[in-house]
Amino acid sequence: MQVSRRHHYIPQFLIKNFADADGMLYLLDKQTGRIAKQRQSPKAILFEMDRNTVLFHGQPKDHLEALYAALDDKAAADLQNVLLSRKASLEEVVSIVALASSLKWRIPASDPQFGRLKEELSLADLKAEIRPIDQANPVDLNALNQLVDSDAIKEAKRILLPLLPLFDENKLTDIHASWFIHSQPDERFPSVIGDCPVLERPNADYSKLEDFIFPLSATDTFIYKHGAQKRIKSPIFTIQKDLATLHYSTRYVACMSKTHLETIMQMYSVMQAQNQVEKLTELLFDFIA
Repeated sequence: MQVSRRHHYIPQFLIKNFADADGMLYLLDKQTGRIAKQRQSPKAILFEMDRNTVLFHGQPKDHLEALYAALDDKAAADLQNVLLSRKASLEEVVSIVALASSLKWRIPASDPQFGRLKEELSLADLKAEIRPIDQANPVDLNALNQLVDSDAIKEAKRILLPLLPLFDENKLTDIHASWFIHSQPDERFPSVIGDCPVLERPNADYSKLEDFIFPLSATDTFIYKHGAQKRIKSPIFTIQKDLATLHYSTRYVACMSKTHLETIMQMYSVMQAQNQVEKLTELLFDFIA
């Protein structure tokens, strides 16, 4: 069986929600400060070749990518239902939270921290274990230890790690009580999507998920803030959100509007010159009542 190679760290179904009527986007490269001359399709952006390929017994395997694809199919269906109905079941809220938590660790920006955690955390730390299919037979401990120490299992921790916040029942209860979707239909300010799409309050605990802002489409944003009254204090929030997305993105930011993308770039440059960019997240959550 052929091994897949083009692995999106931002799933295509999500990128498509930010594209124009032709299904295309303008792409900014932060490293060069330039917007690509040609519009890009979701297939052509926010991916790395062989990102989720691991060697197992010396052979390249894409089982992690296949697992991501299965999880993406479920998340895509739930997200579509939420955006169409403007409401969400308890299961659909958990699905969106799980997607946000997954993206937090799936992106290149998380690679340095994940590189440390995959060596430090055991499967037990991630509330997982490996069991033999036939538990009546004795376990080959040497083979088991080799499997646990394999790159395949270490990389699989990238999928297990985002599940930890979902085991916190108090947090899930609070999210269910406090989440809302903010819609901004003004076509002049379509939301951007970057390679770091989830904006979370500063959080040093890998097992937790703090207040976060998660753009779902060019017009809709999922918001969780503890104790929120579920309203936005100022329309400036829309611009502030896109500025924060640009700030935290490692390299790429995309948008259906070239004009809006250029405006965000210019505003960000001004904030950089004034040493204001580090306050973006703090100010952003202040706009949420």
